[in-house]
Amino acid sequence: MNHSLEEIVHAEKQLQQAMVNNDVQALERLIHDDLVFIDVEGNVQGKRDDIESHASGAVVQTAVEFVEEPVMQLYGESAIVAVKAHVKVRLQGKPLEAFCRYLRVWLFQDERWQIISGTVRIIS
Repeated sequence: MNHSLEEIVHAEKQLQQAMVNNDVQALERLIHDDLVFIDVEGNVQGKRDDIESHASGAVVQTAVEFVEEPVMQLYGESAIVAVKAHVKVRLQGKPLEAFCRYLRVWLFQDERWQIISGTVRIIS
């Protein structure tokens, strides 16, 4: 199947919307069951960890604004995205506002794009 970068742009927008709306059902669809994600503290998280952090209210993102065009590469059934975002979030009830750099690996499986790996780093 031939894929396009427009599909990845659409998936990224869905993810952005799901994070801001704390939409756990959408996140369930967008995150692969075998997710390996490195958070800002260097911890390795899986899908359950990520979903639970949103469902419990431990992580509440109130704004995620992409502040530059993402760097994207498509490789058949996978894609790599690097994006800079201005993020407003409450972590364990404490507000945090920062610019973050995300690196995500998307995999097309089960007729949809899903994040299978990624990392985030605060850059300012």
